[in-house]
Amino acid sequence: MDEGLLRALGGLRLHPPPQRFGGRLVLLRGLPGAGKTTLARQLKRDCPSAVVLSTDDFFIENGVYVFEPDFLEDAHKWNQKRARKAMKNGKSPVIIDNTNIHAWEMKPYVMMARENRYEVIFREPDTPWKFNVRELTRRNTHHVPRQKIQRMKEQYEHNVTFHSVLHSEKPSRDDERSSSGPSAAYGMGAHFNPPPVFSNRRPHMARTNNAPFN
Repeated sequence: MDEGLLRALGGLRLHPPPQRFGGRLVLLRGLPGAGKTTLARQLKRDCPSAVVLSTDDFFIENGVYVFEPDFLEDAHKWNQKRARKAMKNGKSPVIIDNTNIHAWEMKPYVMMARENRYEVIFREPDTPWKFNVRELTRRNTHHVPRQKIQRMKEQYEHNVTFHSVLHSEKPSRDDERSSSGPSAAYGMGAHFNPPPVFSNRRPHMARTNNAPFN
């Protein structure tokens, strides 16, 4: 692992939640290539009971990631359903590994946490390059283009809180089209066409063989 990333992850631990909470929800945030997935893996190693859920998982079949923009809304609903089921079953911590650029993208998860008495933690990778567009372009594994990462950086909402997320509102479709569109998982940035061999693939139909969480 990159030494800088190791230092950035050093000291991160998930202690048991306070007694007034039934569990813990960790919402990871960050631009593509910032180190979110590596952070999620580190947290999973530190806390083996952790459940790591990413919208990106929807677009992975046989180990191959192929983003299809037409199924993005389905992918989010699918991941939210997994998170809801994990909380209902008392899994903790539940870690959401998405970019979560905007507060409204996290609102469904925060509402679930409130309903299930889960503590909510927002966490970003503390990597030196987390807002360095050039380095993020080089590091991100889904080939999100530099121009897209730059737009995502400009739209990134800093200093979010439980209440700011809870009171956030999703923009109208017209507003989304007038900007660069929503920005959830890496796929939000990776609006590229899939290879022709996967052009007829329907990822939401392939999910039935995958366990929703550990």
